[in-house]
Amino acid sequence: MPNKNWIKKLTCLVAIAGVTTAIGFPVLAKPKLFYPRYALFQPSAYSSVPYRNSEKNIAQTLIQDSKFSNLVDELKQAGLLDTLKQPGRFTIFAPTDQAFNALPKDVFKRYSQSENRIKVLKYHLVAGEVTEDKVNSGAVTTLEGEPIKIVIDDSTGTVKLNDANGKYPSTVASNGVIIEVDKVLLPPDF
Repeated sequence: MPNKNWIKKLTCLVAIAGVTTAIGFPVLAKPKLFYPRYALFQPSAYSSVPYRNSEKNIAQTLIQDSKFSNLVDELKQAGLLDTLKQPGRFTIFAPTDQAFNALPKDVFKRYSQSENRIKVLKYHLVAGEVTEDKVNSGAVTTLEGEPIKIVIDDSTGTVKLNDANGKYPSTVASNGVIIEVDKVLLPPDF
């Protein structure tokens, strides 16, 4: 009889270890399994996932999110906020208030000139959808005319847009996609 008790205890221990491993496995998975490189640009959002889905346009969605208040003000000053209310498809790389506050004083002074403001903000906008081919090519051309380099770190699943990090999950609006970035993107000739 002692052999049967030992086997039962060992079986129970192995079962517990197996269940624990199965439950913990998704936590151990790499982000790229859940967020393939293309998902940042064309996320799938359903009404059951409200934080990733907005029935409003890009402008209205940015206005209702307090972390983009500086971006909204800058888009108003540049006359681009109305563009983001129009039907069509856009992708916007949306710097947070912290990203604007992190700009060095000399860069912000140049940026504050109206022609530079428009140039920099157009560098954050892409007309149409960003296709998988564009993502795989490693660059996407902006409304400003200059490309943004896309680099995916396969070990972490992080998507770099020039030197800024794209934050998952993106938000789907009625007329495009909002991708939060942690830095203000500056055109190469800025």
